[in-house]
Amino acid sequence: MPTIRDVAKLAGVSTATVSHVLNNSRTVLPETRQQVLHAIEQLNYRPSAIARSLTTNVTRTIAVLVADITNPFFASIVRGIEDRLEPHGLNLIVCNTDEQADREARYLELLLARRVDGLIIAPTGEAQTLFHEFASHRIPLVFIDRKPPHPHGPLVAVDNHAIGYAATNYLLRLGHRRIAILARKPMLSTVMGRLGGYRQAFIDHRLTVDESLIAITEHDLAAVANSARQLLASNQHPTAIIATNQIMSLGVLQAMQDRHLKCPDDISLICFDDNPWVALFTPPLTAVRQPVAELCDAAINTLQQALTHQRSKSVEKTILPDVLLKAELIQRASCKSI
Repeated sequence: MPTIRDVAKLAGVSTATVSHVLNNSRTVLPETRQQVLHAIEQLNYRPSAIARSLTTNVTRTIAVLVADITNPFFASIVRGIEDRLEPHGLNLIVCNTDEQADREARYLELLLARRVDGLIIAPTGEAQTLFHEFASHRIPLVFIDRKPPHPHGPLVAVDNHAIGYAATNYLLRLGHRRIAILARKPMLSTVMGRLGGYRQAFIDHRLTVDESLIAITEHDLAAVANSARQLLASNQHPTAIIATNQIMSLGVLQAMQDRHLKCPDDISLICFDDNPWVALFTPPLTAVRQPVAELCDAAINTLQQALTHQRSKSVEKTILPDVLLKAELIQRASCKSI
């Protein structure tokens, strides 16, 4: 395999000149540049990406960490980011933490070692000292969907408080008072926002929240379905349920099927997120639609701003603002007035 020394020898120049041509790091005379390019073509030389990154401190690689790649919402985020990076010739590394903080930490260490240029992450919600390491190495962090404690970077997400409020208010205006909500990990910023909106809607209607209707459950289908069964088995069972992600939605539907309950005759249901199967369900389910394309656009734009600032080598630290987008409540046939 030809080396940079072989290119320099054939072109009759120094290896430094070849490096300047490859990296556009210094002006080279047109005729000299042409000699180098001709030698590269003759030898079919391919520069080492690792060697180039050591010289330029740029790997042209962006990493994306998501909490659960099997979740269609996160899968759509990954696909959207990939589609937006590809035209710019940027490479993508995708890591799935499976909602495990220790696995998240291992991936963060790996990506630091790989010298990625930037990181877009939907975190597990745990505090990670490695976030500070990224900041100290001037590697931008952009958090998408969720924001952990001590994030060291801006958040791009929907306004979860607003959509939690909108979903609950919609059910309250339909006459429901016993509205259950299923969620996981109350420490997650998404859950805190949605629960906060849920509580605020009751306050604004001058109603008291029944804490027994707030079900915090593990993030697997069996656990969610069991929690939903317990809610439905109560003598004072809910008349409506808000399921705060896809697993919660499926768990509720499974529990309803087990108890031979129907939507909306027996229970009104609002789901997160608006996946294709939601509209095809019988009846079509009312759902919260998150603007995935806009989230991806905002994440890439924010990351590009951060990269531009980092590469300017400015001593001043620029704090980029969070970006909060609006989710939409899609009203279908799974809710009724009482």
